[in-house]
Formats: sequence, C-alpha cells, structure tokens
Amino acid sequence: MARDVKERRSYQDRRSYNATLRQEQAQLTRRRILEAARRLIAAAGYSTVTMDAIAKEAGVAYQTVYSIFGTKLRLAEAMIEAGWPHIDEALKLVEHGRASADPTVWLRTAATITRRINEPCGDLARFMRESGDPALLARYRKVEDERFSQLDEVAQFLERSGRLRSTITSSEALAVLWAMTGADWYSQLVFQRRWRPARFEEWLGDALINLLLEPAWEEHLVAGDRAVLRASVRRHGSPIRS
Repeated sequence: MARDVKERRSYQDRRSYNATLRQEQAQLTRRRILEAARRLIAAAGYSTVTMDAIAKEAGVAYQTVYSIFGTKLRLAEAMIEAGWPHIDEALKLVEHGRASADPTVWLRTAATITRRINEPCGDLARFMRESGDPALLARYRKVEDERFSQLDEVAQFLERSGRLRSTITSSEALAVLWAMTGADWYSQLVFQRRWRPARFEEWLGDALINLLLEPAWEEHLVAGDRAVLRASVRRHGSPIRS
C-alpha cells in the first residue's frame, strides 16, 4: 500500500515537472518567434515579411508560428505588446518634473523619458506607423493621442512658470513637445543618422529649452526692458552689455 502511494506521488511529480517544462519551452519558442519577427519587420517592413520567413528566422516549423499566433496581424500585435514593458518605469520620472519649480527640469525630464521609451522600442512605433495595416495604424494613432494628452500637463506648467516664450502659445508649446518627443525624431537621428542615444537626449533637452523658454537672463526684467533687450539681441545676437 505504501509503495503504491509512493509510486503514484512519483508519477504525479513527474507529470507536474513535465508540464512545467513544456510551458517553459512553449514560452521560449514564443519569445524566439517574436524576436525573429521584430528583426525581420524592422529591417524589411511589415508587408514584405511572410510568416514562413519568420519561422525560418526563428528556427521553428511554419506550422508552429501559425499554431501560436494564427495570423500575421495577431503576431504583430503580440510583438508590440511584448516590446513596451519598460514604459511604466520610464514614466515614473514624471514625478521628478513635478517635484521641481524649474521648467528646464521638466523639459530635460521629457528628453530623458523620450530616450528611455524609444531606445528599446522606437522601431515598434515606426513599424506601427509604416505597417499600412488599418488595425495597427489605429493603434498607433491612439497611442499618439494619449501621449498628446499626457504632455498637456507640461505645457500648462510652462505657461504658469512665466518662462514660456511670448511668441508661442501654450497650445503651440504642446504641439512642439508632442512632435519632438515622438518616435520620428529619435528614429531619424539615432537609427538613421547614428547618433548615440545619450547625445540625442542631451540635444533634445537643449532644443526644447531654447525653443520654448525665455532665456533665464530675462527673468528679472520688466516688460519694457525686456522688449529693448530682445530688440538688441535681434540686432547684435547677444544681450546688451553695460
């Protein structure tokens, strides 16, 4: 009796172990297919890559890709889902901006977040936009609309700070923030022109500050003095020297 119980337990343990092993192997296969799809689609584009090519790149049978994902669209959606787990961590940096009364801190924080989001997955945003698939394009537009709404907090803060350039409205500042912190600028300068991500982050912070904020040396001036000073800068390219 004791021997039978022991054998049954041993059999159950082996079944549990085998089931766990199969699950791990299935996850590894799924990950390998997604990584292969991402490499091929990033290089050649969504419309030209076939499921058969993805299977060969992943080193699995054609049928395996279909049994896991069913269609190329569902594979692409899974690829997108798998590529964004770091976003929540990057967005925690928003608290750093909120904790400061300095608008330059907000803008450099926005540059850092842009790098941290796009460095691992800028290719995915570009892929969604260039895929030509209506479902993926709709998803891309939704992501961009959400990003636009989130950046409104920054634009409103810049206006309240008193440092927003008088030649630009808060709605225009929001549009500039949205455009420059998206995947396009990162893709063009880092992926295409081979900038280092750290250099892009530094440049973006500087560019946003120069485009959106009045120079710090104007803060103490009254309106009349500021107008005179700006006229001098336009003529001579530097502040008036006493």
